[in-house]
Amino acid sequence: MKSKDVVFQLTRRDLQWMFLVLAVVLVLFGGQLVSAQKVQDSYSDKFKISTDSGNVAVATSADGKYVYIAGKKGLLVSDDHGKTGSWVQTLRLK
Repeated sequence: MKSKDVVFQLTRRDLQWMFLVLAVVLVLFGGQLVSAQKVQDSYSDKFKISTDSGNVAVATSADGKYVYIAGKKGLLVSDDHGKTGSWVQTLRLK
């Protein structure tokens, strides 16, 4: 085998160092890379905008930032891509 044929060669020690560096980066920045939404509370009484059979319409802005849900009993708007806690009831019908 000629030396110019060898493109990349890793030893076991190289792999251990790469794994260690990757683990340290994940520990330091893992919380910022992966985040979960907060636990969904029960909004069934507050945000009841549909009938028992459902019948809601969903619409979004072109970039998806604003999400609208309309039902027979009201209108909900989210200004943060529909994330938990970003919903506001803007209209309540009787």
